[in-house]
Amino acid sequence: MKAAYLDYAASNPIDPRVREAVLFALDAFGNPSSVHAQGRAVREAIDAARESVAGLLGVGPGSIVFTSGATEANNLAIAGFFRRLKETLPAEKGMRLLVSAIEHPSVREAVKRVQVECGIAVGIVPVDQDGVVRVDRLREMMSDDVVMVCVMWANNIIGSLQPIGDIAAVVRDERARRGAGGLPIVLMSDAVQALRTEDVRPAEAGVDLLSLSGHKIYGPKGVGALYVREGMELAPLVVGGGQESGLRGGTENVPGIIGLGRAAAILSVDRGKDRGHAARLQAALIAGLRTLGRITIFGDPSRSVPGILYFAAAGEQGDVLALKLDAAGVAVSSGSACEAGTRKAASVLQEICSGPSAKNGGVRVSMGRSSSDEDIARLLEVLIDLKVR
Repeated sequence: MKAAYLDYAASNPIDPRVREAVLFALDAFGNPSSVHAQGRAVREAIDAARESVAGLLGVGPGSIVFTSGATEANNLAIAGFFRRLKETLPAEKGMRLLVSAIEHPSVREAVKRVQVECGIAVGIVPVDQDGVVRVDRLREMMSDDVVMVCVMWANNIIGSLQPIGDIAAVVRDERARRGAGGLPIVLMSDAVQALRTEDVRPAEAGVDLLSLSGHKIYGPKGVGALYVREGMELAPLVVGGGQESGLRGGTENVPGIIGLGRAAAILSVDRGKDRGHAARLQAALIAGLRTLGRITIFGDPSRSVPGILYFAAAGEQGDVLALKLDAAGVAVSSGSACEAGTRKAASVLQEICSGPSAKNGGVRVSMGRSSSDEDIARLLEVLIDLKVR
């Protein structure tokens, strides 16, 4: 029987149309920084990919910086912002960063680094029982020294969709209150898990920095992008030949960038259909899980992106259950792929519940463009065979 792949939140199968673009790009051997015809042709291809990604986000192409993935983009956004600010502010000036309690490890670790490197203070913004940031608490935590707020657009474990517009309004109000003489304040968002199904428009929403990843939108691994609002200055993490508007030195990953551009163009057309497909499969999965009895579903599907569902089974360790499912030909995850091997419950789970579920964890099922009714039926069948009921 064909294996059921239900781990789209970890990585998507590359779309065949994207694969064709990547294979074509492998023959584009010119250096995009070269002035000859071969170099100019590659530069034009990169520019087209930049326009495609910008079009998906509804922003100008000059605001897109290509990176090796969302992890680098998150690091560039956070460390690049604070390093540049540190260069311009008096040494004694204090700075604070507010970050949600459910961020991806790449954001959490980047925050830890600038906390030490730049001497900033960090405040953790709590979430409610569904893993949604409490905007009221964010507003209460705002102070004159807060210069950045980090909230992911959608959580990578339970899929909870964050009220980015309301969060941006808090930042905007604080910016207006400070006026021209106050410290700057920006909003940064990791949109990796939202982009697959949501109309992510950072400029319209009031987001200043936003990260995305190629292999989470049916593109290749090893490529991503950072949206940087016009007029913002970041310190580069990688210096060299001044590529990517001076924000990331080194010859560009041409096949990856062209693949990302093609993936963005396809998503711009297919996202509505993708969203409906994921929502239908998720509804079928929820209905099936509710017949099993001992299953706890975390978060509120009506407040989440379609296609990501996290559940726990009474008496089962999440990572053990994931291994049992894998042995039966069903690929799921026990949490973020970036936390694999840590044998601990997902951080979001620790924020929204207590007791055995928080300790034992559960499994994340995530669906996408190529998922099928048969995949959902197979998962439910295996759970019954494993007596998870």
